[in-house]
Amino acid sequence: MNLFRIFNFVSIAFIFIIFNSCSPKNSNSFIISGSISNLETDYILLSQLEDLQTNKTILIDTLKVNKRGKFNAVYFLEPNLYNLTFDNKKTLQLDIDKDQHIEIKGNTIEDLTVSGSNDTQLLTDYESFRKASLKRLVTTVRDSIKKLKTQQGNGHIITKLRTFEVENYKIHLNELIQFVKDNMGTSIAIYPTSIRWNNENLAVLDQIVTNFEEVHPNLEITKKLLERVQLLKKTSIGNTFTTIKMPDQFNNRIALDSIKGTYTLIDFWASWCPPCRTESSLLNSLYSNYNSKGFNIYSISLDSNKERWLKALKTDNRIWTNVSTVEGFKTAIAIEYGITSLPTNFLIDPNGKIIASNLHGEKLRVFIEELYN
Repeated sequence: MNLFRIFNFVSIAFIFIIFNSCSPKNSNSFIISGSISNLETDYILLSQLEDLQTNKTILIDTLKVNKRGKFNAVYFLEPNLYNLTFDNKKTLQLDIDKDQHIEIKGNTIEDLTVSGSNDTQLLTDYESFRKASLKRLVTTVRDSIKKLKTQQGNGHIITKLRTFEVENYKIHLNELIQFVKDNMGTSIAIYPTSIRWNNENLAVLDQIVTNFEEVHPNLEITKKLLERVQLLKKTSIGNTFTTIKMPDQFNNRIALDSIKGTYTLIDFWASWCPPCRTESSLLNSLYSNYNSKGFNIYSISLDSNKERWLKALKTDNRIWTNVSTVEGFKTAIAIEYGITSLPTNFLIDPNGKIIASNLHGEKLRVFIEELYN
């Protein structure tokens, strides 16, 4: 073989290696490309949603867009939930698995179409179902309450509707889990739905995550899904609450252990949560009737505005222990126990063991009465 042929052979081999190393068929790689005619900027931001509960994102890349509105990039990243932000105004959520080629097209950022990712389509379908379910079960009740308020309707009826709203929201969450079970298989799209999982469906969720882990054993989101299920198990009946110590409205640090009674209701709420505010009246009644028998309440506000929290305490006459770090859903104890919706509560015995959770309205009143009568 002469020198020229050797050179050609080496060159072709080198090109082959480079081509294959950049191919989206490699492990954990995908392509994002597309064409958008009327972008205001010449770049698109790609970020990864690092934490669902705190909504923390990490900027991954700035995709360059040419003068014709076209863009194309190959990424060697794990399957995960990613965001594409256009003109700093419009954000698309993309659930991306390996070997996918996601194409985004549109004349403006308002008429974008996405293809090439079945996982992203499943997330879109889930979101459509979620909105429809929420409207059918929850929004209609809220609308009825608003109508009664404008008509200065019966306060007793409004209170009942608030309890109905909370119960319907639980049904809504259960419907979402059933949708995941019936439609998502082991898709990457399962991961973002976990923010709305609850401990009433642990057996189903355990199986969903077990199946997911078998297909995606080494992903970061697999680890997070496993952690989510363990966290839900932590707040299931029979488990024990660990020590909580938080500042009250006077900035005194109050430990849960210091006020635990025969039974204690751990109440997560916020001033901006209408059902929580409505339930204040019931909690006041239960506390007044049974505190002398050992019943206590430890209310944890997930407010992020101290003035609104303090005003709500006074307006609602919350005379029991109320604590808050005024950090919203970023409150450490909320993250530790995976609190993602309000109101949420746990009833514990003197040893801190959970004996009931998410009882509201008449169900909560009857449960407490039966404990003490």
